[in-house]
Amino acid sequence: MGLNPTTAINMFYKRIVANGALPFNASLSEEERANLRFLKATEGTPVTEFKDAKEVADWLNDPDED
Repeated sequence: MGLNPTTAINMFYKRIVANGALPFNASLSEEERANLRFLKATEGTPVTEFKDAKEVADWLNDPDED
């Protein structure tokens, strides 16, 4: 749009005053809420990091791994 940051922010504030509200929906979408639920549900889950495909194969073939 060719606006500098100051002009864009001033337009944003004027729209808030004119509408008495934010000029966009500030709520999360269902997809965003689902992502947050997933992140909270998996918080603290142990993570195994691999350097290459051989490490993955070794891990998958390890009889002592769950």
